[in-house]
Amino acid sequence: MKRIFRNIIAVLPVFILCLKPAAAQVTIDQCLKMARENYPQIRQLGLIDEAAQYDIAGTAKSWLPHFSISGKAAYQSDVVEMPFDIPGFTFDLPHDQYSLVGEISQTIWDGGTAGSQKKVTASGALVQKGQVEVSLYALNQRVEQIYLGILLIDGQLEQNSILAGSLERNAGHAQACIDNGTAYRSDLEMIEVNILNCEQQRQELLKDREAYIAMLEKLTGAQFGGQEFTVPDIDSEGLVPETVTRPELGLYDAQIMQQDALKQQLNSKISPKFSLSLQGGVGRPGLNILKNTFQPYWTAGIKMSWDIGALYTRRDEKRKIDAQTRKIESDRETFLFNTDIDVMQMKSEIAKAEDLLEKDRKIILLRESIRSAGEEQYRNGVITMTDLMSRIDDEYDAKVAESIHKIQLLMAIYNLKNCMGY
Repeated sequence: MKRIFRNIIAVLPVFILCLKPAAAQVTIDQCLKMARENYPQIRQLGLIDEAAQYDIAGTAKSWLPHFSISGKAAYQSDVVEMPFDIPGFTFDLPHDQYSLVGEISQTIWDGGTAGSQKKVTASGALVQKGQVEVSLYALNQRVEQIYLGILLIDGQLEQNSILAGSLERNAGHAQACIDNGTAYRSDLEMIEVNILNCEQQRQELLKDREAYIAMLEKLTGAQFGGQEFTVPDIDSEGLVPETVTRPELGLYDAQIMQQDALKQQLNSKISPKFSLSLQGGVGRPGLNILKNTFQPYWTAGIKMSWDIGALYTRRDEKRKIDAQTRKIESDRETFLFNTDIDVMQMKSEIAKAEDLLEKDRKIILLRESIRSAGEEQYRNGVITMTDLMSRIDDEYDAKVAESIHKIQLLMAIYNLKNCMGY
């Protein structure tokens, strides 16, 4: 593999060796980071945390003292009357009654309601963030495909430049032969046609490169004018991960945590709740109903509330949560199973690309030798210009095939990295 990447570096544009200031380098990791930061959905992570903090803060305030005011004015059709008269005592309750009451209550035990609600809120936020992370992770493959597509075009442009140089050199040889009367003008015209075809292909490649760079700039929010895209230095032999670290697994864990929090919340629903209460008010009648006047009064005590109606649905709700948990675990097992199959296929693609590159190197050496011999044979009048052009085209096709196979290897490697979560 190290030889493969040394060969990749060898086919980079010759101008990087010139004694002029080196252009800024752009790496695929930089593009991945910029794309993540630039993608609009990334802002949802902060918004999810912010909303969760507000919900948790609101839940915590349930432990603060609660103050309420209530008033009442009523008219009763009948009131309590004494069945007999007591000398010197008058018992006359009014039919119209009034009261204004203020109450302060302080929770001393909520049955775990606040704590369980905080866990439900926190786990729900983790689930939402996990869903966003899964979406952001899918962005990596898009960026990598575009980046490697640019590298593929750069390799083809380099081969195009080499072909153009070869054609120009042979055009000079053909002109010399024409001047000496050993070649026809049509030989030079044949080379000129191939030169024009080469220039046409170069223009197409440059237009494709502009389109790819425009897409990459849109995804990353950066400008890449005048910058060079470096070939990733990755050795497939080092890509033998033991475990999958995809964000989907984090999402499954968060979903299971959410189900556990919901199960704990069921316990808080059936627990009794206690609070301290202090009431103060004024009314007619007051606590002493025998006085037909406005009286201030207060009461203090401990309140208990216990909603046992939650017991009726507890079993079904618990079974529902358990079923959902088993479904999530099944989804995770299915995901890992499918991932293992994908990994096997991707490793096979890497091995196939490596074998193709090994053959490409041998083919290129033979094509270079055949082309070089053909140039000598043409100068000696042994073969025609058509034969020479065919040999030049075969060498060019072999080098283009090698460039394609190199990028295919890189794509296979990055597909494996994405599949495993690296």
